[in-house]
Amino acid sequence: MRNFKTWAGHRAVVTGASSGIGAEYARQLATLGVNLVIAARRMDRLQALALELSSKHGVKVDCCQVDLVAPEGPRVLFDFATADSQQVTVLINNAGLAKYGSFLEFPYEDHFSTLAVNSVAPTEITYRFVKHMLAHRKQSYVTQVASIAAFQPVGNFAVYSGTKGYLMYFSESLAYELRGTSVKIMCLCPGGTYTEFFEHSGQKITSSGRKTMMSSEKVVRLGIQAMLAGKVIFVPGFLNQLACFLPRLIPRHLGQFFAAKAMGRAVEKAS
Repeated sequence: MRNFKTWAGHRAVVTGASSGIGAEYARQLATLGVNLVIAARRMDRLQALALELSSKHGVKVDCCQVDLVAPEGPRVLFDFATADSQQVTVLINNAGLAKYGSFLEFPYEDHFSTLAVNSVAPTEITYRFVKHMLAHRKQSYVTQVASIAAFQPVGNFAVYSGTKGYLMYFSESLAYELRGTSVKIMCLCPGGTYTEFFEHSGQKITSSGRKTMMSSEKVVRLGIQAMLAGKVIFVPGFLNQLACFLPRLIPRHLGQFFAAKAMGRAVEKAS
């Protein structure tokens, strides 16, 4: 991964690092000598990952137990990561929630939590860390982990689709504002990826859906390469890129129809 040879000793913050894409970001950054702040709610998972990475790669890994639904969560994370004047040069906003099903099926508190973790928290976290990065003036990178749902909303994923669309537009606008500075912003938009996401969101992958899934290892490897290359929006995988391009060619109501059909073939609601 070009340009990362000079990053040994630098410091990255990864949210949602207890599993899936977040844990994989921590692993791949650690192999490059990057010190880490890994954040999530499950402290036991974080501590196990920290022990694995520090013993295997000799990097410093700090664990921050934080609930990003709580209003104070982003501030707690920022204060923890920058304590004692430590400088952060990479931010991976990966934490995310979802509920698969009709909008009215779930209590509003579930939707509030999805909004808080997927949109509100990354906005404040980005605000705090970008100001910090501009102040220390080192080359820095921010990756927001969204979804191909940002390109094509789909039924039974109304709030999730909305939050990921926000995250993509927010990232694109901020990248333009920060052009010419030392901070680069990218939005990573993966499709179906083998993680615990499906279990937590109430989905079960079908045999058809497994044919289009990507591994978190590949998604993250391509994501880091795209981040370093200065991409603003990046969709990993040819089939995912095709799925994001096709809605531009058809009326939006047809896009919704085809997206719902594709989702129905790929997943079913867990019992």
